[in-house]
Amino acid sequence: MQKLYHGKNKYLSLRSIHELLNTEFLNHEIITIDADSTKAEKIIDTLYSPSLFSTSKTYFLKRVYKNKEKEILIKNLFEILDNNSSTILIWEDQKIRSNTNYFKFFKNQNSVEEFPELNKRSFLTWAKKEIEELPFTIPQDILNTLSQRSNYEPERFNNNIEKLKLLETDTIDTKKLDQTVADTLETDIWKLMDYINISDHTGINNTLEKLLEYKTDPHYILAMIARNLRIAIQIKHLLENNTNERSIASILKLPPFAIYSIMKSVKKVNKGRLLLQYQKLCNLDYEIKTGRIESTLGLSLFTLIL
Repeated sequence: MQKLYHGKNKYLSLRSIHELLNTEFLNHEIITIDADSTKAEKIIDTLYSPSLFSTSKTYFLKRVYKNKEKEILIKNLFEILDNNSSTILIWEDQKIRSNTNYFKFFKNQNSVEEFPELNKRSFLTWAKKEIEELPFTIPQDILNTLSQRSNYEPERFNNNIEKLKLLETDTIDTKKLDQTVADTLETDIWKLMDYINISDHTGINNTLEKLLEYKTDPHYILAMIARNLRIAIQIKHLLENNTNERSIASILKLPPFAIYSIMKSVKKVNKGRLLLQYQKLCNLDYEIKTGRIESTLGLSLFTLIL
């Protein structure tokens, strides 16, 4: 058996290989090679070496395409694969272009497994299948929230599922989800707002970069900033009218624990500044919706002009 695993979703591709190794090749001698940092000659010699025992061998090569001597390595690898009956599984932490000889070799043998990047729609389809065998149920609306809090990343999603398993419950509701899986996206957007309020451009850029790395939709980031600005302006107004923390939480229908950090932040900011930010954001929203500016660029510009 010979197979190439590749694609932009490296977590799922690597997990797929490990699942295969842990099911079909339990009785094999598994030889793992970090091909990106191992000399080509050593890799070739290892693949050619006969087994000293009767145990079948399975070779697991990682990142062949990043080897500095990849041309020599791949050329010899083709020859080995044509004449070797051992199982050789290759994992690349990237998508290999379809016009390369490397890709074509495995494609011609129908031995390519590609794991493309998931968008929100395909992620939710994947997540729905992922939870089918769980000992508890997750309603669709809760699954949507869990996916969002996992930033639509399979690895983070599965880590959160492991946390939910510890609850030993029959079903996951909003309360259980809130107690177990933090809304990191909400936290990061509030952090972005804090940096905007104190004009910390390093903090703004780092947080915004993090949000975009999570493949968060720029439209969603802008909508959340607008929501948070409205809350901040309302809290500022209520504070100016000597409204206490408990009453503010009740009026705005927000959890009391969420009020303290927001109050602490807005106390340091002039109300006029908050209103100016909201006005500029409304203008930007109009520019984006009329197609006069691209959303990611608009988001970056918004954080720079404040």
